[in-house]
Amino acid sequence: MDPNQVQVAEPAPPPGASPADIAALQAQVAQLDRLAAIGQLTAGILHEIKNPLNFVSNYSRLSADLVTELEELSAKWAATPEAAELTDVLGMLRGNITRIRENAQRAERLIQSMLAQTRNEPAHFEPTALNVLLEEFTKLAYQGIRAGDKEFVVSLVFQLDPNMGEVQLAPYEFNRVVLNLVLNACYAVNERRKKLLDGSAGAYKPTITVSSQRFADHLEVRVRDNGEGMSAAVQAKLFTPFFTTKPVGTGTGLGLALSRRIVADLHRGSLAVASEPGSYTEFTIQLPLLA
Repeated sequence: MDPNQVQVAEPAPPPGASPADIAALQAQVAQLDRLAAIGQLTAGILHEIKNPLNFVSNYSRLSADLVTELEELSAKWAATPEAAELTDVLGMLRGNITRIRENAQRAERLIQSMLAQTRNEPAHFEPTALNVLLEEFTKLAYQGIRAGDKEFVVSLVFQLDPNMGEVQLAPYEFNRVVLNLVLNACYAVNERRKKLLDGSAGAYKPTITVSSQRFADHLEVRVRDNGEGMSAAVQAKLFTPFFTTKPVGTGTGLGLALSRRIVADLHRGSLAVASEPGSYTEFTIQLPLLA
């Protein structure tokens, strides 16, 4: 057996469990086994992607240096008729290279974050541009849903506090929370969209709003969707491990339990939910501002 292989131990069923309960638990364990295997495969793929991505970043930096040299040389031809056109072309080239570098750096951050989630290392707190993290991982979650359902379209609304700046977070853990909350929001609005097949679907616009606000001693992050909403009974069980309202094989029931643990135990904050059936669901994260 590969010593690095991740195995999920099958828990003993609770006393008095019915055959249906046992079957559901076995299905959840099988799902976790598949996720563990996918995680190992993903880590290998990400390592392979890093190499060509490094080439993109390095050569875009070198290309920017070459553009600078060309701009210096073009100054000698300032009196020629072609000088203005050459300056415009060099400006466009520099703009293209800048965008390549920015997107390569964004991809590098995502890869580093995903790799960090596959390692069993202590959480590392560091100054983090929270608004950038929220926007990037919200879009990543949405694109993940879109990859499996091309008909799914949602309006992403960002209401981010411009004064948020950098805050002390364990970013590679906190982005899991963002992914979980946005994925759940995407699922909620998509399910509502699918059920509106009587002609009223055109009036429904799936919307997810992600907001942040910085206060004197804490910060808040909110993820709100206009999906199906939840009853009070469901909300009461929502953070219980293995509890899920999704069909078997669709969710493990661990995402929200893990999210609350990351927020409460690791960041000493709180994660709460408010919802109204048929109207909305909103998750609110409150974190203390750490020095």
